[in-house]
Amino acid sequence: MQPHRNVRIPVAGNDPVAVNGIWTDYGLRPSATNLAFMVQAVPPQEMDQWKRWLRDWPFRAGLLVSDEMYLLQYYEPSGKLEELEIEPDSLAVELTAPRSRLFTPKALAEFRTGQLSLADLEESISENSFSFILRQRAELDKAFQEAIRGALEEIGVPNQRTHPQSVISSRIQIAGHAIRVAIAYLAARILEDKGSFGSDLLIPTNDPRILLDRTVSRANGFFKKALEESIPHLGDRVLQHLAANLGSRVSFALVDHKDVGLLYERAIKELPRDIGGTDWSDLQRHYTPIAIAERMLELLPLERLRPEDRVIFDPAAGSGSLLLAATSRLAGMSDIPEDINERNTYLAQHVAGNDLDQYADLITQLRYTLARESLGEAVTFPFPYHFSHQDYNKLNRENMGIKPRVVVANPPFAEDGNTQRAAKFIERALSWLEEEAQFAFILPQSFLTGSTHGIPNTRRLITENCQIFEVWQCPEKAIGIDAEQAVCIVLGQVGKPKIIIPSAARAVFSRQKDTVSNICNNGFLGNQWITRSNSDNWEFFTAPPVSMQIPTIPLGNLFFVFNGVTPSKNYKPVSQCPPNTECKLNWRMKWRDTNRIWADPDRVGEEERWIRYGKEFLHTAVLNNSYLFDLPKILVGRKVNRGSLYPLAAQLDTTGLCPDNNIFCIFPAKQAGKSTKALGSQQFLKEWNTLSYQEQRLWLLGILASKIVNALSLIGRKTHEITSDELCKLLLPQKIDRRIIDITRQIVERDQQRLEIPKPDDLRRQLDEIVEESYGNPHWIEIKRTGEPPELELWKSERTKPTFIVRGQVLEVSQDNNQIHLYLSGLLDDNRADWMPILPEMPGWALDGTVFKAELSQDVETFAELAKRPWAIRQFRHTPRPYLTDDELREELGIEE
Repeated sequence: MQPHRNVRIPVAGNDPVAVNGIWTDYGLRPSATNLAFMVQAVPPQEMDQWKRWLRDWPFRAGLLVSDEMYLLQYYEPSGKLEELEIEPDSLAVELTAPRSRLFTPKALAEFRTGQLSLADLEESISENSFSFILRQRAELDKAFQEAIRGALEEIGVPNQRTHPQSVISSRIQIAGHAIRVAIAYLAARILEDKGSFGSDLLIPTNDPRILLDRTVSRANGFFKKALEESIPHLGDRVLQHLAANLGSRVSFALVDHKDVGLLYERAIKELPRDIGGTDWSDLQRHYTPIAIAERMLELLPLERLRPEDRVIFDPAAGSGSLLLAATSRLAGMSDIPEDINERNTYLAQHVAGNDLDQYADLITQLRYTLARESLGEAVTFPFPYHFSHQDYNKLNRENMGIKPRVVVANPPFAEDGNTQRAAKFIERALSWLEEEAQFAFILPQSFLTGSTHGIPNTRRLITENCQIFEVWQCPEKAIGIDAEQAVCIVLGQVGKPKIIIPSAARAVFSRQKDTVSNICNNGFLGNQWITRSNSDNWEFFTAPPVSMQIPTIPLGNLFFVFNGVTPSKNYKPVSQCPPNTECKLNWRMKWRDTNRIWADPDRVGEEERWIRYGKEFLHTAVLNNSYLFDLPKILVGRKVNRGSLYPLAAQLDTTGLCPDNNIFCIFPAKQAGKSTKALGSQQFLKEWNTLSYQEQRLWLLGILASKIVNALSLIGRKTHEITSDELCKLLLPQKIDRRIIDITRQIVERDQQRLEIPKPDDLRRQLDEIVEESYGNPHWIEIKRTGEPPELELWKSERTKPTFIVRGQVLEVSQDNNQIHLYLSGLLDDNRADWMPILPEMPGWALDGTVFKAELSQDVETFAELAKRPWAIRQFRHTPRPYLTDDELREELGIEE
C-alpha cells in the first residue's frame, strides 16, 4: 500500500505543514477520520515541535526520523499515547516485534476509523479525531468567511438614499459573481489538495483564474460558468481576497463530504437576498444539511426492498444533499453488485433526481465530484444517470422515465392561496408509489397540527394508506438556508398494516445554537417516544403524551376563556385617560416578567398605561366582557413559542388589566356567568363549588405554572401559539389538593413584594411535585425547550466510545408505550430479554419486531446498565435480505432440500 506524499496537514494558528508520507485506512484519500501512520524527516532542532503536532493530529502512529534518532509515537487501543526512541539499525526489528503488532498493515486496517461511504456516520472515531475535526472545521469556516467578507467589502453595496437603483443593482450582481467564484475556487482548491492535479504540486495555486482554468477540463460546468461568466466582473483586489484566505494559507487535504456541505451552505447564505433572475439559479438556496439527509436514508428500511427495486427519487433535488445520501446508503449495502463496473452502473441507475431549475444539477454534480475526492478512488460514487428538469406536479407513472420505489424530498413550503405546496406535493408523490414503497419528506412543522390549506386531507391520505415509521421535529434554523421555520420529517411506507404498529417520534424544541449545530452537522435528533395512531389526528407526534391513570376534566368545563382586545391604529395607548372616555389599564406580553406568576402593573410603560375602550377605539371589541377586564383573572399568552421555558406563560392579574388580543383571559365559569358541562364526578364538583373564586384561580394558576402541565400543553400545539380551543381542552385533575392553592398563594405574595427568587426555588419545586401527585405521578418525558438538552451531552459522550456488535429484537411494546420488551444478545445477563425504557436511537421500523444488528458501547454489560445509558446502543441495521423467499434463502445459504 503506497503512502500519500507531501500531504499538507492543518496546524492551528499557522500555515499547513507538508508531511512526507501518510498511510490511510484501505488506501483512501486522507481525511481526519482515516489517518493510520505517518513518516517524517525532521531536523533535530524541530523534533519537539513535531512531537507536539503528532500528538494533536489524529494519526494512530507516527515515525519521526532525524540524523540522530528515530522516534515512534503510537496510541494503544486504550487511547494512551506511547513514545519510543529507536536506534536506526533496530527499526526493522522493532516494527516486527510482538509488542509492536500495532504497526503491521493488517493491524492498522483493523483499527480502521475512516469510512468507506457517506452512510457510515463517524461511528467509532477517536476523541483525538473528533477534536481535530472540530478544530479543522472552525479554521476552514473562518478562512472561507474572511474570504467572502473581504471580497464583498471590496465590492461594497451603496446606500439606497445616495445612489441610483441601477448602481445598487449592479453592485448586488457583482456580489453574486463573487459568491459564485468563491464557491468554485473553494471546490477547485479541495480538488487540488486532494491530489486531483497530481501529488507533485507542493504549493497550492493562489490565483483563482489559473486554478479554475485548470479545473474546467476535469469537472462539471459550474467551474466554466464561474470562469467565463463571473470572473470578468471581478477586479484583481476581489480575487486577491479570495486567494489570500483560500490559497496556500489553508489546507483542504483532510476535509470530507460533510465539511464540503457545511462550507457550501455558509457560502450561499452570503448571497444577497434581493438578487434575482434566472442567472443565479445555480446558487441554490434549497439546501438540506447532509447529516439530516443521511439520517433520513439511514432510518428507512431499504433492506426490505429487493436490490433491483431500490430506485430512490428526489423530485425537488435542489443542491443534491438527498441524492448524495441516497447513493451513499446504497453503496453501503451488502447485496448490490461487487464488481466495480457493475457497482458503478447500479448506483448511477438506482438514484434519480429532478429539479425545475435547469442549473440544479451543476451544484449537485460539483458536490458528487467533491464527495468522490474526499472518499478516494477506492469508493464508487457515480452521478445519477437520470436527472430531469420538469415540474414535479406534471409527473406521473407514465411520463417519469423511471419507476421509483423510494421518494425522498424537501419540497417547497410556500402557500398558493389556500393550499400548502408541501401538502399537494405529498399527494403527488404518493400517486407515483406502489405498495411497500417508502418515503421520507421534510415538511413544515404545521403539517402535524394544521387545520387549513389542505393539510388535514393530506394527513388523512397518509393515515389511511400508509404505515408511519417515525416523525421527527427540528427547530428553526436547523434545515434550510436562514430558515426561520420549524420543520417535521415524516418517514413511512405505502400500504396499511392489518394491525396497529407503533410509530416512533423524536423532537428537539430548543433553538440553542450548539443544539441546532449538532442537528445540522451531526444528525442529532433528540429524545424519542412511542405512539400509536389509527386516525388522521397526529397530535401525539407533536409532544410526548402524559400517561395519566386518574379522572380528568377539560379546563373549559370549569373556566371561561376569551381574548383580550387590540386598540385601533388611530387610537394608540396613552399616559392619561382623556376626560369623558372609558379607559382600561393596558397590558401586553412584553411587560411580563418571565420568572414570576404575578402580572406586575408597574412594568407597564408610562406612555402606554391606558387604552380607550369602546367600539370606535378598538380594532376588534368584545364589549360584553367589559366588566370582566376589571376583575382579577388568569392571563395566558396566546402567541408564545413552544421553545420557551414556560410555553403556557400563565400569570395572575390582581389589578384589573385589559390585555391585548395575544393574551387569553381566564375566569371561573360561574363568576363569568357562563354555564358549564357538569361532566366531572359528583364528589369533585361538590368540592369544587366549595372553593371561592380566588381559590379556584390559585388552584388553576398553580397547575398552569407546573412543569408537567406545560409539557402537557404542547400536545397538538403549533410552534408559535396555543388556540383557545386547545387551552379549553387542557386536562385538569379531578382532585383538589389545597396545598397547590397554598403554595401558589405564597409565590404570588413573594412576587407582589418583589422579593428575590432563590436558586433553587424550593416553592416552585414543591409546586411541581404536588401537581404531579395530583395527576397520579404519571410517567412523562420532558423535551427540554430552552438551552442545551441534557440528552445532547449523553449522545455526545457515547459517540467516541468503542463498541461491540449485538443483535436484538423488540418482543413487545408496553400498553402505555413507555417501555419495550427487548431481546439482546451479547450481554452478561443470564436472561436474554428484559423490559427497557425507550432506546432513543432505535429506528421506528424496529418496533414491529424486525431483528436488528446494532453497536453497543463496550463498557455496557447488563440490561440494568443499558437502562441507565440508553444512548449507548446505536447504529442500528436491518436484518439483511429479508425479501428472500424460502427457496432463495436455501440457495443463499447453500442448503440442499
